Amino acid sequence: MIKSTLIALLVLVSTFSLAQDGWNWPKDPDMKSQAMEKQAYYKLLIAQSKFSEAMKPLNWLYDNNPDLNPSIYIQGVDCIEDMLKKTSDKARKERLQDSLLWMYDMRIKHFDNDASTMDRKVFEAFKLYYKTPSKYPLLADLYAEAYKMNGPEISTFNLNTYMLLAKNFHQIDEEEMPAEKVLDIHSLISDIIDQKKKNGESADKLDKEQDKTDAWLSSIPGILTCEFIEEKLVPKFRSNPEDLETAKKIFKYSVQAKCTDQPYFLEASEPVFKEQPSYSLANAIGSRYLASGEVNKGLQYHEEAAKLASTNEEKFEALMGQAVANSKLGNKSRSRTLAYEALSAKPGSTEAYNLIGNLYFTSFDDCKGDKSKVMDRGVFLAAYKMYEKAGNQSQMAASKEQFPSIEEIFNEGKEEGQTITVGCWINESVKIQRR
Repeated sequence: MIKSTLIALLVLVSTFSLAQDGWNWPKDPDMKSQAMEKQAYYKLLIAQSKFSEAMKPLNWLYDNNPDLNPSIYIQGVDCIEDMLKKTSDKARKERLQDSLLWMYDMRIKHFDNDASTMDRKVFEAFKLYYKTPSKYPLLADLYAEAYKMNGPEISTFNLNTYMLLAKNFHQIDEEEMPAEKVLDIHSLISDIIDQKKKNGESADKLDKEQDKTDAWLSSIPGILTCEFIEEKLVPKFRSNPEDLETAKKIFKYSVQAKCTDQPYFLEASEPVFKEQPSYSLANAIGSRYLASGEVNKGLQYHEEAAKLASTNEEKFEALMGQAVANSKLGNKSRSRTLAYEALSAKPGSTEAYNLIGNLYFTSFDDCKGDKSKVMDRGVFLAAYKMYEKAGNQSQMAASKEQFPSIEEIFNEGKEEGQTITVGCWINESVKIQRR
């Protein structure tokens, strides 16, 4: 009696509140009455936490009024999740898992918002099956479809979980989930994260997802190695240098696997920079070219880095890169000018003062006039002054060993402490000191 009274009451409420847009009741009066009764009844049971019993009226609606409203499937998922928690029977659990995913399929079949529903479905499937290797092919297909449908709108909770699946799948079946496909998935997730950032989503939150995604990839033995990059990716890129996606992979994975000293790193970096110029990339390429002896190219990229620099630290690094390149090319005056510009961005830099000191120290043969030993050795006095500003004790000592002797100072009619101007390109005033 109490049960029937509550049902009658809820039917009246649903008649008032649910006869609105979005509820597709049957046109036949008798079927509509039954559908409303079933709808009211399952809501009552769910309110009483009787999830298993609520499935009976819900199943009637699935059979007789499947396009009633998305909520019948949303609440059906709630019921099944509760039932899954309470059963230990393996066969029953498998049936319930199948039924849970079926709920999402029915929402996709009968209602709009397919991408969002697939987004939710794949996460539910992951929670069900991420420890079940036999289901990995299904999960891989679902993730691929969800990413295809959602693009950058894919939910954050479906980012690093996809990478974890790829890792686990690869480790149990390298044929079905080869290393190349694992890397493709990693690249896809990373690209999605970049797009999400551009769309204004939380960078901090997304950086954490990227860190987790990178960690899963790094934890797979044998993938992130220089040998793998050279054997699997480099030939593909060299056969088609216009293949920007492969170039991006080589660049990114070379950094992660610490293969930036390999020639293919620079080969891949240039097209990536051309497509997506950035300070950090220009600086990295410039530094690698300098290290490999291709100084002019190193100078070119450090000049590009200077144009793209946005902070004083970045400006300093770009200017110092140019200063080092000019030093290697023998353009000592230009190198010093750049080093002083770098000091404007980062006052007191020991790196800049050391560079200027080195420029002076190595200028003896360039600047000596063979007329005055004191004046010729003035380059070492100038170098000492720069090394002193840098706090470089060993180079201060090395410079001091090259100072003029007291006899040389005396014989030329000069005195210690006297100010002289070092000529040549240096044009620096220094005080005479003896060694």
